[in-house]
Amino acid sequence: MKVHVEGVAFAYCREPVVSGVSMELPEAGITVVIGPSGSGKSTLLQLLCGLLHPLRGKILFDGEDVTGVPTERRDVGVVFQSYALFPHLTVRENIAFGLRTGRRRFSLRSSRRRPSRRYVEERVWDTAALLSLDRLLDRKPAQLSGGEQQRVALARAVAPRPSLLLLDEPLSALDARLRRTVRTELAALLRKLGTTAFYVTHDQEEAMLLADHLVVLDHGHVVQAGNPLDLYRRPQTPFVASFLGEANLVAVEARPAASSPSTLPIRSHTPLGSFILPNAAAGGWLLVRPEDLTEDPCGTMATVGDTRGMGPHDRVVLLLDGGIEVLAHFPPEAAPAPGTKVRIGVRTRRPHFVAHSE
Repeated sequence: MKVHVEGVAFAYCREPVVSGVSMELPEAGITVVIGPSGSGKSTLLQLLCGLLHPLRGKILFDGEDVTGVPTERRDVGVVFQSYALFPHLTVRENIAFGLRTGRRRFSLRSSRRRPSRRYVEERVWDTAALLSLDRLLDRKPAQLSGGEQQRVALARAVAPRPSLLLLDEPLSALDARLRRTVRTELAALLRKLGTTAFYVTHDQEEAMLLADHLVVLDHGHVVQAGNPLDLYRRPQTPFVASFLGEANLVAVEARPAASSPSTLPIRSHTPLGSFILPNAAAGGWLLVRPEDLTEDPCGTMATVGDTRGMGPHDRVVLLLDGGIEVLAHFPPEAAPAPGTKVRIGVRTRRPHFVAHSE
């Protein structure tokens, strides 16, 4: 399904929550929306599924305006943060619920005919097998682990094979170890189903692993959208740079206007050295990720502050002249002792310039 959101706005008690959001969800792809608490992520999901209706703007499914269409006629499946399983029903009955009621099964133009009992049973078995739930069908939610409950909630949503699957932080209740396992399985499942998916999270690592298309929200506005790695490496604002992982934002000095044109590249000066940065004449920020800093005999002098072994790398705080702190990732167990003087430089990957926010 092709989904277009055009200038959608919503407010609670006259307080704007979503302000003129426009976006396109790639067909059969996973769109992940990330942002801080209160940025409008879950509100946008509820607007897509029809639990809320926008004050203005339109939502289009395959070119058809569904802005005022109720949830049961939108052909969407929803997985909520709390799972929302029926505690008195078995796993089998929870999965079959959406099929038996007819919700989320039919498109806007199709009939409302109920599916046969045989069809429901076959679809429940197929979905349970897909999510490794076939041996748990006669259990009730209280008899399941958190990861198993999460899979049941997902199975109930995908059993009717909706054209759009909406997931509202479905892994937030799981512990870190289980969360890593389940999100790998979830990514494989979503891509296998080929359903257009809209996934809400505040977890940067989860967003980078799952997203085909990444959208960053802040205060109800889309700040930046695109390929996840492009947003990580080439953010357009300091907010995006800092929100998507750890970031060193080092001030770039504004250059005085040249009295005469020159064909030579102009270097911008920063506390980490001089770099050729296009469009940096007015000043701004140099983005250097911690993994881009390395020891360099010709680099900038720095003093090692705090160090912490993280397993895959050592996390090292470095103090530059003027009291500027930068964060670097050193190889495991290779961090110099606190107080050591080292010279650091930026790896050969070209640093990214971030202009001042408007």
